[in-house]
Amino acid sequence: MKKSLILLLIIITAFITISCSKDDDKPNNYQGNWSGSISGDLDGTWTGRITSTGNFSGKVITTQSSPDHDLNLAGQVNENGVLVGTMNNTTFNITIKMTGNFQTTTGNGTWIFNGAGMQGTWIASKE
Repeated sequence: MKKSLILLLIIITAFITISCSKDDDKPNNYQGNWSGSISGDLDGTWTGRITSTGNFSGKVITTQSSPDHDLNLAGQVNENGVLVGTMNNTTFNITIKMTGNFQTTTGNGTWIFNGAGMQGTWIASKE
């Protein structure tokens, strides 16, 4: 009986260990520092970072003369390199949709500001 109980405990422990492991534990292939530019109805440069979990954040410095026009980047990059994110400016309450794809060392996509009828593209390189 004691051996059966120990064996059952080992099986349960192994099952819990295996079922709790996550594929999320592997690093994101696009993890690291990135930089690039935006163009279109707004122009500027940007720098950002993709974390091991795919979180994307950074800053866009526009060609406008005031830092009030700069935008914060936020979003998520999935395991296939697909970005769904935003460029935000809290001073002017602006949220611009940003989508695209990252490859191993480059990336590109589009952005659109529906509220103002503005749009453009972005490019990126891994640092």
